[in-house]
Amino acid sequence: MFAIRTAEGGEDLGEVRSSNPTLLRAFGAAYMRDPKAKGEVALFGPNSQLVATYDIWQDRWEDAEAKAG
Repeated sequence: MFAIRTAEGGEDLGEVRSSNPTLLRAFGAAYMRDPKAKGEVALFGPNSQLVATYDIWQDRWEDAEAKAG
């Protein structure tokens, strides 16, 4: 299962899981576009590896591979 994890100021706010990473990316983006949302979201793979983080300033997902390379 893939997971979206939310955090604010180092505090864990929760997690949403799905076998569909595209659905989770859409959910995470919608969450971050809500003016009341705070903190950050990250997408993790089935083995808890970081897949992507949402960049609020660019309004898009940044893949972990792209940042590492």
